[in-house]
Amino acid sequence: MKPRADVVALVIGLMSFLLAALGLWAAFGTVSWAGVGLAVPLCLVAVGVLGLLASRNRI
Repeated sequence: MKPRADVVALVIGLMSFLLAALGLWAAFGTVSWAGVGLAVPLCLVAVGVLGLLASRNRI
């Protein structure tokens, strides 16, 4: 039996990585909040799709 990926850990890890990247960007540079306003929803959709694909039942 093949071990399954821990989908919850994957999604939480990716979200933590994105939040930390935004924090570093804010600490060391100027944040374009208009760009963040576009990038955040796109990243959330991408992480959601990745979570759905990782949780699929494979035959």
